[in-house]
Amino acid sequence: MILVAVLLVSGGGLAYVLSRPAAALPPPPVDGIAQLDGLTTRLIQTIPTGTRGSQLAIGEGYVWQISYTGRTLKRIDPHSQQVTTYGITNGAPPVGIAIGDHAVWVATAFGPKSVLRFDPKTQLFGAPIEVASGLQGIAFGANGVWVTDKNDNAVYRINPLTEQVAARIPVGDAPEAIAVSGNTVWVGNGVDRTISRIDGNSSAVVATIPVRGAPTAIAAGRGAVWVASDPAQLVTRITPATNATLEIPVGAAPSDITISAAAVWVSKGVSGGVARIDPSGARLSAVSLKGASEGIASDGSSVWVSTHTQATPTAAAPSQLAARGGTLRVVVPGWSISDLANPDPRPSALDPQLAKGLDSAELLRCCLVRTLFSHTGRPYRDGGADLYPDLAQGWPQVSADGRTWTFRIRPGTTYAPPMEHSDITSPDIVRALMRAARLGGNRADVYSVIEGFDAYRSQNASTIAGLSTPDRYTLTVRLKQPAGDLAARFALTQSAPIPPRPGAVAAPLGMASGHDAGYGPFLVASGPYMISSFRLGSSLTLVRNPSWKAEMDPLRPAFVDRIEFVIGMSDAEAAHLLESGKADVIMRASPPPQVMPSLLQSVQSDSSLGHVDVQSRDFLRTVMMNLAVPPFDDVHVRRAVNYIINKRALTDAHGGDLAGAVATHYVPDSLEAGALSNYDPYATDAAAGNLELASREMKLSRYDPQHTGRCSVPSCTYVLAVARKGTTGPFPELGGFPTLGRLIAADLRELGINVDLVVGMPPPGSPERRVGIYLTEGLAPSFMSASSTFPSDLSGPRNQALLGATPDELRGWGYSVSDVPTIDARINECMSIFGNARSAECWTALDVYVMEQLVPIAPYTRENVAEVVPPRVTHYAYDQSSDSPALDQIAVKPLLTSP
Repeated sequence: MILVAVLLVSGGGLAYVLSRPAAALPPPPVDGIAQLDGLTTRLIQTIPTGTRGSQLAIGEGYVWQISYTGRTLKRIDPHSQQVTTYGITNGAPPVGIAIGDHAVWVATAFGPKSVLRFDPKTQLFGAPIEVASGLQGIAFGANGVWVTDKNDNAVYRINPLTEQVAARIPVGDAPEAIAVSGNTVWVGNGVDRTISRIDGNSSAVVATIPVRGAPTAIAAGRGAVWVASDPAQLVTRITPATNATLEIPVGAAPSDITISAAAVWVSKGVSGGVARIDPSGARLSAVSLKGASEGIASDGSSVWVSTHTQATPTAAAPSQLAARGGTLRVVVPGWSISDLANPDPRPSALDPQLAKGLDSAELLRCCLVRTLFSHTGRPYRDGGADLYPDLAQGWPQVSADGRTWTFRIRPGTTYAPPMEHSDITSPDIVRALMRAARLGGNRADVYSVIEGFDAYRSQNASTIAGLSTPDRYTLTVRLKQPAGDLAARFALTQSAPIPPRPGAVAAPLGMASGHDAGYGPFLVASGPYMISSFRLGSSLTLVRNPSWKAEMDPLRPAFVDRIEFVIGMSDAEAAHLLESGKADVIMRASPPPQVMPSLLQSVQSDSSLGHVDVQSRDFLRTVMMNLAVPPFDDVHVRRAVNYIINKRALTDAHGGDLAGAVATHYVPDSLEAGALSNYDPYATDAAAGNLELASREMKLSRYDPQHTGRCSVPSCTYVLAVARKGTTGPFPELGGFPTLGRLIAADLRELGINVDLVVGMPPPGSPERRVGIYLTEGLAPSFMSASSTFPSDLSGPRNQALLGATPDELRGWGYSVSDVPTIDARINECMSIFGNARSAECWTALDVYVMEQLVPIAPYTRENVAEVVPPRVTHYAYDQSSDSPALDQIAVKPLLTSP
């Protein structure tokens, strides 16, 4: 139903007046637009669009919507509700839309030819307009098309008649939002939290206005300029005559803003609904809409909103043969990084707070524990990277400063026997985090953002100050600084609830008390299965948890009744068991190949043996350059390295197409919803490297003073390079890291860079070694958010590029270079955004910035997971969150005979 809450802003504080409920809203489409009456706020209609939309614009008789994830422009007829979809012709996600001069103008996220003009009459895009890569916003007015370039901190003015860039205007750090009013252009700079005021006639910045929150969107009209800030949960009203500001809290994280004939309207992002602000800024009304509210636009009398409702997961759309029941037989070959099958058995296996391996992570997610949030056990293209409430009733409430989060737990979820009569409650989550702090080592670092976590961890406090439980089903978390990814951190098993110990309620670690070396064998389950027997390093049997109810857990279909694991055999023995029909799944959560290459080849040549399922593993093989070591302190040298590397040869040496694919950028596609899957800033024919392109870039470097295309100064004659020891996977016949290192060293010699290749890695965080280039680095996220990549790989004391190092630090480590760039401010900008589409767009834009402006890495291979799916398996899925087969998604035919 629509509830209108009126917010009165006065010197005495805030007062709310709630009007009577209106008629109930009809169920919204999963993705669509809603039309509201600009005077009454009445919902007029909803129109399904089929794709999650972002920004809107109105003109030429239609509503126009761009879809970042769908890479589309949509034309929506408000009368017939007909939706026509046009693919973005340059292959990049659209990030901004504007209408003017009888055209629709679209800015896209990457590539130099990044602005598109769409003709509504011919319904065709023109040739892409060359501007810059890394655009973020677009507006029309003041005799031009204006676009923000977040990569290069600039605004471009495009002549709409010639479609040529007419001016480049430097502005603040990371410009995004933009609006035009009369002859004035207003630009929101996300990192330095300012508004640049540009005179449209002179194309010059005439004022810089500070605002409290990073600008998300800007609209101009009704005698003012209105700036929405997602992180600060407010709208700032700017008076153009004086540049004075007035802050208006909106009680949610706004994603967009527009102006109708009577009011200012703000879409409220993941919170849903819109806020209506009186032009004076003194009166605010809330209008409810189901689902997230993202883009917003007005034609004067009506207001249009892009809406998105997260669909409830189904059982992964199983085939008709995917019946419930039966026994799944899993073999886990022994290898040195495994939890379950380590040659030196680990008591920490299956311990939610202590286990480190991906095999434990999968068994815990799929089968044994639930967390506040979780994933569905599917590939990212099927939603496997999307975050869903699990034990949580829904999305948390977040305070205006981004530091206080309130979670509500579903009542009625219980543990497995012997605790089947105990509800899962908020103190159980606190108990898990206390155990993670005291015992979890570096894996618990993700929770250091919680106030008091590190103090408790170091035994300087008796509790974690930032955790409180107002009641049994409410958890309040107070952070040291904003962390918009906190919900994703609560999908990690370290936060899985631990029940109290009966008769010893005061025991701080509950049922895990006394099991500091490993709680796994004694684990009280909360997922669809429980441990029936567990012989460390040998066997494991899971059976159904009788307390688990499918209707209360839509994330886990849990097809089979029983899962039996045989642990620790050789890879050849595992392949034989599968091929002979005595096993259904080989579970080896390792670098590729995960099964014997001979078995993969047999199945590919004989379909009666099953099929091979190949998925992208969220693991990158890359060159990492130290920006404090010449010649890699020059960005042109770093770009030349990206052009010269023969990525195809390296991927082949890594095991070929089953083992990996050529990598073109930093963050895994799964964490960017595939937004950059077409992005290749250093493209060469067949990904084989290109000496001409590399030499052209080298000529721009100060290390090529004669402009010969080769590095020709003493700094290039000896560069310390490191490659890892050992093989690229578990099978030596596929080559090893030293081979990859030698191939890259040969590529670098073509540029005049001669490396002294040392096999064997110095420990992370050893900048005093002054390694110039790391040739076989492996990078992976620590949880399913791009926010878990940049801070660990490209920031802080352990990053091998030394990004962000201070002059004093560099001097102390013995470097001659005294200044290196940093991305910390841009990380903080993205980290402050909570839960809406703009958060993902921010991290994706940072990926582009890293690849084009900073260039500390040269990625070459994105690893795969290749699994054999035998005929007995009737439904199979890959779990993107653990890089493993999703055991809860596997269904099998009945066994006709005993295995």
